[in-house]
Amino acid sequence: MGDVGSLAFGATLATIGILLGKTMALLIIGGVFVIEIVSSFLQIVGKKIYRKKIFPVAPFHLWLQLIGWPEPKIVFRAWLASLLLAIFGLWLALV
Repeated sequence: MGDVGSLAFGATLATIGILLGKTMALLIIGGVFVIEIVSSFLQIVGKKIYRKKIFPVAPFHLWLQLIGWPEPKIVFRAWLASLLLAIFGLWLALV
């Protein structure tokens, strides 16, 4: 899926989450993406306000590479975290 498809898919999910009142569950389900976005956002804000970086590198997956994790390990752990967060988020949405 390219940028156009993934952006449209993300916007559709966000709209459905807002209309159903399940925004917290949606944030948990997309937790890996939220961590990536927040780490990049904090890095940009830190450079603008404090004139220095908060993290050595951003987004988060690049920091994992910096400390020596191989790329397949990062991808597998991201899949695993996404699966666990999706299960927990769906449970939270149904409760």
